Amino acid sequence: MTQSLRKIQIGVMGSAADLKYSKSFEKMAEEIGYWVAKNDAALIFGAEKDYDSLSTAACRGAKKAGGLTIGVTYGKGLDIFEKKNVDIVIASGLERGGGRELTLVLSCDAIIALNGGSGTLTEIAIAYQANIPIVTLKNTGGWSKKLGGQYIDNRKRIKIEVAETPKKAVEKAILLMQKSKPALQEVLFLTAVHGDEKIGVDIMRKLEEKGLSDKISWLIANRIAYKRNTRFIDVDLNRVAPGKKGDRQYEFRCAYELLKIAKNYQYVIDIHGTDSRTGVFTIVTNPTIENLVLAISLPIKNVVLWAGSRLDKFGPISRFVRSGVEIECGPQNSDMIKRQLYEIIKNIVQQGIVFDAKSVAEKTYYEIYGRLECKIDSEVGYKKLKDFELANINGEKFYPLFVGQYKNRICYKMRKMNFFQKFCY
Repeated sequence: MTQSLRKIQIGVMGSAADLKYSKSFEKMAEEIGYWVAKNDAALIFGAEKDYDSLSTAACRGAKKAGGLTIGVTYGKGLDIFEKKNVDIVIASGLERGGGRELTLVLSCDAIIALNGGSGTLTEIAIAYQANIPIVTLKNTGGWSKKLGGQYIDNRKRIKIEVAETPKKAVEKAILLMQKSKPALQEVLFLTAVHGDEKIGVDIMRKLEEKGLSDKISWLIANRIAYKRNTRFIDVDLNRVAPGKKGDRQYEFRCAYELLKIAKNYQYVIDIHGTDSRTGVFTIVTNPTIENLVLAISLPIKNVVLWAGSRLDKFGPISRFVRSGVEIECGPQNSDMIKRQLYEIIKNIVQQGIVFDAKSVAEKTYYEIYGRLECKIDSEVGYKKLKDFELANINGEKFYPLFVGQYKNRICYKMRKMNFFQKFCY
């Protein structure tokens, strides 16, 4: 993997002018921007269209030091309040207070917050979920004061650090960012978690034949089941993570060992095959910020949210890794599907995981909410069901998934999901 030569990207978050912050806070924000530029980092700020903010004040400070300034604005159009000092404007197409914060924060290697109302609170929460280092400036009030020196919840992902001066805030942000980058390999591909789903193995071996073996980390998850061409040996491997060391059941032991390996990787992509005519789509089993970003980053249009209860002790492997999703392919014996999956995986291997905010709107999102059992009042029309095509059974409209895959049910039922309403409000 090549070393990136891009600049460090530091975001400055703070109150908008309608919260009537003091001139002293505005000066502090400008100083933060100044020191961001002096450390040869790019300044990411929330570009407003109608009035000033502490974030845009940081932009002015960075430009005074000759730095690169990047403003992320809401809605459409590149016309913003801080016109003179911005180098690049990114129009997120999202609402202020309703999604713009996601693009803004995820574009940062670290964020610095001072003062701050509800918008800053949202930005801090997103950074916390995404393990992006957070520094607050001491004695600036607002959410910066309330959250400084604390963890947001009992997960204790990252501690929100406090700095006494703008210069020290920038220095601390850079240091935390450097420390937060573990020496991880990027992507681990799992294949044959179900031993009779061989499509992932076939694709990985083909990529190795094409000379990409030095760029691929992959393994056959359930080797014994794969050799016997059966779904599992004792229990379903994709239902028993995180597993158990020394358990009498093979798949429990296997899940435990797989997760030990997965700790060395930033991302885990679990490839599955089905006999249903689903095409290639992504399944998110654990809807954290990290996993949603991973799903959005993959060159796959359909994304299905299939989250079990957080109270469940065991579940899919992708639910228990640092950041992981499943890629499902069907019908798995189709040459067309194999070619499609090959191009997708080759793209991931060659390009890496690259998040592009534009991709959020390019995906179609679904959510599993139930299943259609074999015993239904009327069987009229169910044999014509097609995966991802709107159906109407007894007056209920839904999108089918895994049609004909299971003996004890006709399919799962999905509804389309508005990503921004579900995750950004």
